[in-house]
Amino acid sequence: MANTEFTEMQKDAIGEILNISMGSAATAVSELLNAKVWITTPRVDVIACGQMNYNRLEPAVCVKIVYVKGLQGSNLMVLKQSDVQLILNQLMGQPLVVTPDFEFDELNISAVSEVMNQMMGASATALSDFLGFSVDISTPTPYIMEQVDLASIQDYDPDEMVVSITFDITIDGVIKSEFVSVLSLDLARTIADKMLNPQDEEPAPQPVQETAQPAPAAPQPIPQMPQQPAPMPQMPQMQQPMPQMPQQQMPQMPQQPMPQMPQMQQPMPEQPMYGYPQPPYGYGYPQPNPYAYGYPQPQPINVQNAQLRPFESQSVNLSGEQKDNLQLLMGVPLQISVEIGTAKRKVKDILEFTQGTIIELERQAGAPVDVVVNGNLIARGDVVVVDDNFAVRITEIVKSKFMDSLGKE
Repeated sequence: MANTEFTEMQKDAIGEILNISMGSAATAVSELLNAKVWITTPRVDVIACGQMNYNRLEPAVCVKIVYVKGLQGSNLMVLKQSDVQLILNQLMGQPLVVTPDFEFDELNISAVSEVMNQMMGASATALSDFLGFSVDISTPTPYIMEQVDLASIQDYDPDEMVVSITFDITIDGVIKSEFVSVLSLDLARTIADKMLNPQDEEPAPQPVQETAQPAPAAPQPIPQMPQQPAPMPQMPQMQQPMPQMPQQQMPQMPQQPMPQMPQMQQPMPEQPMYGYPQPPYGYGYPQPNPYAYGYPQPQPINVQNAQLRPFESQSVNLSGEQKDNLQLLMGVPLQISVEIGTAKRKVKDILEFTQGTIIELERQAGAPVDVVVNGNLIARGDVVVVDDNFAVRITEIVKSKFMDSLGKE
């Protein structure tokens, strides 16, 4: 009787669909418990409600989930109490041991509801994506049962046929067990038929959308077409100085490019680059002003000639004998030289010097030259020409021990 009401193909279909949805549920539980979770190997049976025997799961916990949108019916999840206890210990960070004095108080019942809510919520989302319509569930309701009696929870008749799907569940380092999902025959048949016989309602609205999409797009280029061909008649003027061209080609050239140019330039204003609108530049359009869109305008540069501060004469109070000695020193001749720059070369490079060889110095052109007295740098200046002779105009006095020794008391 069961086979005639629920075929083998339907059994395979419901097993495959729930396998996919439970895969998403395993991912949700894995993130909640911070442990790897595998839910595999669904086994589908169609039996009478009064013939169900789940003694291997006693004492058990039954969680009831009611579909409130998309589907009609309920799903009863049956798990071992010992498995639920280990799952709660993993969730709360407790030792993974089964204690006989464990009680399902209000806190533990709330934790079981939250775990099943995450698990079945992910399963409903995957089921919704697979079936192609929205599926919502109610808040899971847990039942603590010393003896499994699903008929009293769901008000099943003893002779009513139900679909039982058994899954193997493995939580890494926590449990390796099984649980059972019980669906009514009508709900299981509805889900299976959605997979075996998909409805052809989806292709019907597609042509409506296709016809509706070009409707707003068609009038957009119509007002834009007469706006842009206005400046384009300047193009034939470029071809007027060509008298050798035949007169038959003259009217054809402005007619072909004129409608094509506006079409290529239409999307340009709608695609700004770097935050500035891009108008269709071309014949008859003014050049863009980058400063009109908030671009910083260049500030005027204040250029002034360098003001050289005159050197102040050093006033040193000397005694009479010191003044006489200083006058003697003032007559001592010193060798003054000017260096415009230096360079380092290897011996082999110097031996290769010939007339016309250019030696590049380390100093840039126009830089001040060094004024050296007896090998000591005392000043810097600019090279000038005085009566056809080179000279140096001192621009900077360099403080050194040599200069300090000359003016020392």
